This record gives sequence, structure tokens and C-alpha cells, in this order.
Amino acid sequence: MDKEEVKKAGCCFCAVSCGVLVHVQDNRIIKVAPDPEHRLSRGFSCERLKYAIKWLYHPDQLHHPLKRDGNRGEGKWRRISWEQAIAEIAAKLNELKASYGPQTLAVFEGTYRGENIWARSRFCNLFGNPQNVFHPGVVCTLNCLATEQAMMGDSVMATPDIARTNCLVLSGMRPHESSPRTLASIVRRRQQVPLKLIVIDPIVTRIARDADIHLQIRPGTDAALFMGWINIIINEGLHDMEFINKWTAGFDKLAERAREYPPERVSQITGIPQEQIIESARLYATTKPATLYRGLATDQIGPNSARVSQARNVVRAITGNIDIPGGDLIPSVGPIINGKMFIRDAQMELTERLPDEMRKMQLGWEKAPLMTWPGYELTNTPWQRLHKVSQTTMHRLGCYVPMFNQAILSQKPYPVKAVITWGSNPLMWGPNITKLYQALKSPNLELSVVQEYWMTPTAQLADYVLPAASWLERPMCSTQEDFTDVVWGGERAIRPMGERKDDYTFFRDLGLATGQDKSDWPWETLEDVIAYRLKPLGITFEEFSRTGYILGTRKYKKYEEDGFATASGKLELYSTVLEKLGEDPLPYYEEPPESPVSTPDIAKEYPLILNTGGRFMPMFHSEHRQLGIGMRERHPDPLVTIHPDTAGKLGIKDGDWVWIETRRGRIKQKASLNPGILPDVVNVEASWWFPEQPGEDPCLFGVFQSNANVLTPDSDEFCDPLTGGWASRALLCKVYKVEEEKQPANPQANTYP
Repeated sequence: MDKEEVKKAGCCFCAVSCGVLVHVQDNRIIKVAPDPEHRLSRGFSCERLKYAIKWLYHPDQLHHPLKRDGNRGEGKWRRISWEQAIAEIAAKLNELKASYGPQTLAVFEGTYRGENIWARSRFCNLFGNPQNVFHPGVVCTLNCLATEQAMMGDSVMATPDIARTNCLVLSGMRPHESSPRTLASIVRRRQQVPLKLIVIDPIVTRIARDADIHLQIRPGTDAALFMGWINIIINEGLHDMEFINKWTAGFDKLAERAREYPPERVSQITGIPQEQIIESARLYATTKPATLYRGLATDQIGPNSARVSQARNVVRAITGNIDIPGGDLIPSVGPIINGKMFIRDAQMELTERLPDEMRKMQLGWEKAPLMTWPGYELTNTPWQRLHKVSQTTMHRLGCYVPMFNQAILSQKPYPVKAVITWGSNPLMWGPNITKLYQALKSPNLELSVVQEYWMTPTAQLADYVLPAASWLERPMCSTQEDFTDVVWGGERAIRPMGERKDDYTFFRDLGLATGQDKSDWPWETLEDVIAYRLKPLGITFEEFSRTGYILGTRKYKKYEEDGFATASGKLELYSTVLEKLGEDPLPYYEEPPESPVSTPDIAKEYPLILNTGGRFMPMFHSEHRQLGIGMRERHPDPLVTIHPDTAGKLGIKDGDWVWIETRRGRIKQKASLNPGILPDVVNVEASWWFPEQPGEDPCLFGVFQSNANVLTPDSDEFCDPLTGGWASRALLCKVYKVEEEKQPANPQANTYP
């Protein structure tokens, strides 16, 4: 028996990657615990960590490649070797490329189940693919970062500087559920100073109860609120004129636009009392430093999503809270140690190898220009001039998601014949999944490959399912796509079980098998890759693993040295990038396309405002639904939150199963009565599926039963014209009690065309 070892790993149960000590004996994990010496997480971990061992050794985890037998979705598989799987997949990809061009390949991916997204970019660039990548980042953070880049050439750091701030605004963010480590930082700061807290949320959440001001907003109207703040801040002289005069462009035009949003109008739009709007704007503007920390809610309201981000960033800018200690930080380019820089993700992608003409083939560039090559090229040029390196393309680029279905079902604008899905379950997060299901089942799609930990609803419709190595079976080294100025990670705790492979190995093997040159994939293992990227810093992989964290010299007010990475060198309140893309350069509010105001006739039949989403522990997106681990036992059923008065009028009691119906379809969830939600709003938990149910089509683990994206639209009117994100919030629905005897036997009968 081998001696027990303690490995220092990086947890990837969510995207924040806390440091973990993993006790290993005979290549088996016997204990996991937070790492108290990790400089990023400092001994913190959320409750998910205690389930890690049962999660890893659950009998349903995939260990070997599977090839489909029978029809798609029939649930018949046979085991093959990794080598056979890669060889057959590569041969088919080459065949399809020869017939339809390299653009015929599409990729689905998710949230940091593997952090080596650059390897996917590298593979696609060498394959000649225009980065036909579909990801939920267009409704989850990346759309905000693209908007911020259009204004100031950079994006605000994802992690707020809570340790130094005196005023914190939580915009659609519930740290108790989504970011416990952020919550711990808030608690520590409030013990040190009288931290002012403003919460914007239609529900009285746990953090809202502790706030100085809770703005209980009508879903989908956040852009109006921030435009109202801009109006008040300017009219009352609370703006930072020194910063504005020296470092911004377009203030006069912004001020003119802001006059359209007096507090009384904003109150009528948002439902927030006028006095609260004024008080909150004053509190934010006069309490320095202040940080405005956003969650994902406003990323998911469709046509106005990018404008919320734009208005929010204007608020930061005109109060001088950009890139100051305790404000909203812009990450440095780095980390840099002794003048040497860590090799960034952008330097690993080989973007220069993609022919320029192929960029114009990217699906959806004309429908979401800021999130695709046109917007990237406009923001990358000044960035590259200022920083001497390129921006990453990885999730900075994101195709217009509804076009995946179109390119398969109608073969327009050209045929998509192959899809690779890795670390993602798009049948849980894509809009209008009834149509997505049809696309994934279509004979027009000739190759579907999924790399996963489990057999998911999406994997059930694949031709090949490949087993992925978990965070406990692979090393990690991440800059989170160059959006931070730190590197964090850890070592591999155990050798991968069975034939599970990490994401780098998957794309390297596939690249070599499709004929890409070995000199373009010179590193045989992920440890070799990490060592290569650390070498300029004079740090070995072993040294990095001991600390799991690298931070270079962090500077503030970096714009004072070289300006902003924009065409004007200033933070553009009036965005010339948006102007060049043919869009309004200034932020504005637009009523949701389906609301009591914009569609009153529809509201007569569907009188309630529907939100879908909102994190809930211990789940993360669609993960951790398997019974036997302990997480699902903590939260066994999908819940829809309803105000008791609304439920009473509908004859619904707490714990009743109810139908939630929109014009797209209906699902059922359990009613959870909460007096803290607005009476005309309901909130449906997202991403529910049931691994204990039959996996074969048509059930597909109950994918149509309680999945919020049965309810969501994918037509152009519901999508953001800048970034392509669709509306999964601020929709209209009706709710009524389930009559068990009337339930359809076929789960797909719960949806309508």
C-alpha cells in the first residue's frame, strides 16, 4: 500500500476555483478539505466540496468512450477504445470538411468544466473553422465584458474589490446561492467598516434583508433604473468632473440622453418608489470608493441586456469608480514578474492562423456584431496597440445561438453537419429546447460528439460520448480567459480513471488525427503546457502547485499612464465601436418584447411576469442532479417561487405541483410560497433534469418535464441585437395547479410548437 499523499488541487465545482487539499492513497481519494494556505480562497470552500468523493466515485460517471448503436436517442451504446473513437471522429470531420468546408463544424461548450478553452480555439483555428462556437456566455457575463470593451477597451474584473470598498451595489446578484466566497468577503468587510449595501432584485433575498436600500425592481427594467441614476447624479452635481473631463468622451451627449429618464418616469417603468431611486443614486455616488457588482439576471432579459451593462458602466465611470482601490478594477495584463509575462490564453490560440476570409463565415455575425468578429476586431486593434498582445477570442466570441438550429434544420446560411459538445449540456441551457431537440435529432446533422462526466440528455442524442477527466484528475492553471491578472490552479490529485481524458488531450488528439501538425501541439501532457506557460516567470510547475496562485504587481488607475484601449484613448460614454457597428452609441431603455406594457393582449391570458434562473445551492447550473451523492437529496425537486396572495387566488398551496405555461410550452414544478417576491412575478428554477428517469427518447431523463427552457423563445425579437443573448427572464406566463389524472404520458406533450 502506498503512503498517503496530500495534493494541492483547484476545485472546479463552479467557476471561482478554490484551493483544495486532496488526500490520496493508492490513486484513490480518501479525504478533501479546503487549503488554508491558498492565497486566493484562504481556506474557504462552499458546501459542495464535502460531496466531492461521492461525486467522483458515483457509479454513473463515464469511464470509457461509447459509440451509438441504433437510432439517436434510443439509448443503445457499445464501448470502444479512445483511439478508435478519435480516429473515426477525425475521419468523419475530414470528410465533412472536404464536402462542406471547415465552417460545417459547430461547438457547444459551458462554464469552466475545463479551463483550457484556448485548446478548442487552437483546434478550430487550425481546422479553418471561423469559431462557430455556441455558449451560454452570451447570457452569462461575456456579453457584459464585450460591452465594457466597446466602451473602454477593457472589462471590469469579475471579482469585486470588496476588501477596500465602502459601498457595494449588488445588481441581480444573490451571493448566498451563487458565490458564497463573495458573501464571506462582504461579511468580513461589514465587520470592519459600515459598508453601505444596495441590492437590486425583484425578490427580498437573504442579502436584500441586510441591505441599506433594497430596490425591488420589475424584471427587465434595469436599464431604466441605471439611466435614472445617471440623470440624478448629473443633475445634482454628484459626478466626478475631473475624471470625466480628462478621461471620458461623449459626456455632453450622454447628459442629453439622461434627461429622458427623470426619477418620476423611471419609477413608473421600474415600479420602484421615486424616493428610493433618488436615495440610492445619492448613496452610491457620495460613498467612495464604491463597486457595482453584477449577477447574471440582467444578462438574460433579451434585447436590452447589453444596454443594462452599458448604462451600469456609465454609472461607474461618471462617479470616478473605475480602476481605483475599492472600485471596479480593470485587470492588468499579466501577471508580470521581473518584467516577464505569463503566457496568456490569447497567445495559445493561434488566431493568426485562421484565414481572414473565414471570419466572415462565422454564424450570426450580422445578428450579434459586438459578440462576433466585427466587434472583436474593433476592440482588439486599440487593445493590441496599447498592450502589445491580442485579446483572447475564446468566449469573447459567441455565435448567435438560434442559428445553430437554423443551420441544421434549414441548412441556411450554410449546412452545419457536425457538432462537438464538451463540458456543456445545451438541452438544459439553450432557448426553445423543443427546436434544439429537433436539430440534434435531425439526419442533417451527420456527426455529434459529446465529452462529458455523465450521460446527460444532450449526450443521449450523440453519436459518440467521450469520458472527461474531472478537476480531481487533471491539473489546472487558469487566467479565466485573460479576464483577470492572476493565475490560479493546482496539481492533478489522481490519475484519470478508465479512459477519461482532460480537455487539452481531447483537442490535441483530435487535431493530430485530423492532420494538424505535431509542431502545433508540441506538449504531450497538460503538465507540459502549464510548465511552458510558467517558464517566462521563472516558476516551475511544482512551485506553482505548492502555492496555486500567482499575482504580479497590481496597479491602479492604469489609464493615467497610457490611456484606455479605445480608438480615442478615453473611456467612451458615447461608444464609437457601437456607432461603427451601426448601433446606438449611447445606452437607453427598451421595454421587454413580452410584458404587461408592450403586449397587454397577451398579458390577459398570461398575467404573470416570468423569471427563470437564479442559482440555488448546492446545484451549479444543470449539474449535481444524480441521486446518491447527497446534493440532490438536499434539493430534490424543482421549485417555482410565488407570492402567497397570488397563489391563494389560484388555489395553490405551498408544495403543490403546478404548471407554468408560456406561449412556447409548459413545465411543472413545485410551488414555493414566498411573501418576498413581487405579487405579479414568479421565478422558475432553471436547468432541471432527472437522471433517475429513463434516458431513452422521448423521456431523455425528463428533459421536457421541468426544464425552464421549454418556456423560453429564440426568435430575433427576443434576442439582444448586440450580443445575441435571448430572453429567459421578464417574459409572461400563467400558473395553475397540476391535475394528476390529466398529465400526458409523453413528456414532450407538455410542450407546444
